[in-house]
Formats: sequence, structure tokens, C-alpha cells
Amino acid sequence: MRSNEFGSRKGRVPRRWGARLMLVGASMALLAACGSTTSSSAKAPAAKKLVYFIYNGPTPPYFAPMAQAIADVSKYYPTLDIKTINAGGSATNEASDVSEALGAGAKGIILNTISETDTTAAAQAMSQHVPVITIDRDVSTPSARVAFIGDNDFTLGKDMTTYAISQLKARHIPTPWNVVVLQGTLGASVSIGREKGTMAALQPYISSGKARVILNQSGNFSTSTAQGIMDTELAKTTNIQLVAAANDAMALGAIAALESHGITPGKKILVTGADAQPQSLVDVANGTQIDTVTHSPFIEAYWAVEAMWNYLYHKTLPPASKFPGGKVLIPMHLVTKANVSTIGPWGTPSVVPPLPYGVSTSHKVP
Repeated sequence: MRSNEFGSRKGRVPRRWGARLMLVGASMALLAACGSTTSSSAKAPAAKKLVYFIYNGPTPPYFAPMAQAIADVSKYYPTLDIKTINAGGSATNEASDVSEALGAGAKGIILNTISETDTTAAAQAMSQHVPVITIDRDVSTPSARVAFIGDNDFTLGKDMTTYAISQLKARHIPTPWNVVVLQGTLGASVSIGREKGTMAALQPYISSGKARVILNQSGNFSTSTAQGIMDTELAKTTNIQLVAAANDAMALGAIAALESHGITPGKKILVTGADAQPQSLVDVANGTQIDTVTHSPFIEAYWAVEAMWNYLYHKTLPPASKFPGGKVLIPMHLVTKANVSTIGPWGTPSVVPPLPYGVSTSHKVP
């Protein structure tokens, strides 16, 4: 592998390419005017390579920015012919989509896994020497892909819950706190990590008797499902102090349920979330939701395309010393009332930072 041969930050180019860069100076200037400062796409061989981007689909809406980013970043990599496939939230469909990609002669697959069962499909592709890069949700076996682009969901779950606990303390809400934990889709790596992080933050308080989990259930990352679960629980008791929802869609459902029972969320009952969903940013600003966490799907998609380009044309992998297990983590930010005004919907930044290895650059978001 030549993982260090091409440098690791924007603007770093091998010395032996100097003459070639002089020949494409005009192209460089044009790219720079468009917000890009590298000629990585211009340096690639002319032959196009078919790449499948297979994802959950735009429902829940968190995934919609992925498809938007794929379309946007593709123009910087014209030698990649990227075909976007909507799996419709079905792991069965996704396995079939992988088979379709292999039958179509795809040279690479960017896979937004729906559940751990996608590991088998990913492993099949890798066994046929078709590299798989997972995005946002990982497979259970690292050998079934060459890289993962996403966040640390354990850290995300722990951070959002830790901040909520700090606010329970700051508001002098009496203990023991009764906590409802709303998990995401069962079996998804995202759900597993966030639930573990939430429970890690709660455990010291559970052990000391200052908190108890009265319900821990999957809301399937769905607003309507979470609202139904909360409606049922609130019919039993309103003695709840914290709803730790694993994403903003479920937080919105919990908030709607509380309001339908005449309870103002954000006062004696705090609600967490994650994703920086547009309505949730409004709720955080208003104090209805206590926090959210950004882990931009837009950045994930950009980096996945750049990572695939680096691998297909230069066999560049994430350096193991910096990215153990091939996991490339995107920036995350805890969002509270204090900083919400600086955060874009879904955590989409004004400038996408460069993939932190290989040949890459930053890009302005249109």
C-alpha cells in the first residue's frame, strides 16, 4: 500500500508531480475559484470507475443530506461514475442492492448499512475484490470493509446524556430521577453505541440510587413511534425527569407526547437528542429540548467519496496508526442553547474539511 505517498493534508502533493501540475495550472485556478484547491480529480486516470452508493433512503430525513452531498462532491471526481440507490430502510433490499452492484461490475461500494446483517453482503463484495466503505453505520466485522466513515456513537450517547444530567443538577431537580431511554433501530451499530453511551453516563447515578431507568425501548429512530411509546408511558406516570432519545426525530415525538399531556418539556422533564435536525435546533434555542449533537451526514458522504477515490486510484487506506480498525471519525459538536445559533441544519458546515488522510482538500458547501 502507498498510504503515505500522497501526503495527508490539503495542498500536499508528491514532488515528482511538479511538472504535471505546471501543465494543469489553468485547471487548478478554475478549481480554486470554485472553492477547491487540489487537482486530485485531474490527476486520476481517464477511465471511469462505477461506484454504487447504497443508503437507507431519505426517510428518516437525516439521510437526505447524504444523497445531496454525493451529488455535490461527484463533480470534483469526474472519473467516478457514482450510482445512488435508495434501499428504502430495508436490510433485505440493501443486500439485493449489493448483489446488483456486483453484477453491474461496480469497482467500489459506499454502503450506509441498515443493520448488522449487512455484514454478509459487504463481505461478499470484498471477497470479489470490490472495496466497501461503510458510512454512518458500520458492519460488525471490520474485514468486511476497507474503511468506516462516521462518528463514535458511544461518545455521542454519553455526551448528550452527561450534559442533560448536569442540567438536572443545575436546576436542583430532586432525585431519584426517573429516566426513559429511547433507543434507535435494533441491531444498528448507531443504536448500540448510543444506548451504551447513555447507560455509561447514567450508571454512576443508578448505582448510587440517584437515577433509575423506568423504560428502555426502541423507538426505531421514528417520531411517530417515539410519540406512541411516550403516550403509553405518560398514561402510567408523569413522574419522569429525563427522556434520553437517541436521535432528534424521537426527541420530537417525546416532546409532542409531553405537550399532549399538558406538560411543558424543558422545565421539569428534559429531553435529549442527536442529529441537529432543523426543528430540534429551534427547540434547543427555545429550551424545549436540552441538547443535540452534530455528526454531519454531509461530511460523511463527502469523505466517503474521497476515501473511495484514494483507494481505487492509489490503494490508499486510512493509516492504522491514526485510524485503528479503519475507522475515520468525523467532527462532532454538542449543541446547547449557548451555541445553537452557530450550527447549521443537520450539522452541515459552510466548508467541508478535508479527509484527514490521502489526497484531499476542503470544499465550500453550495
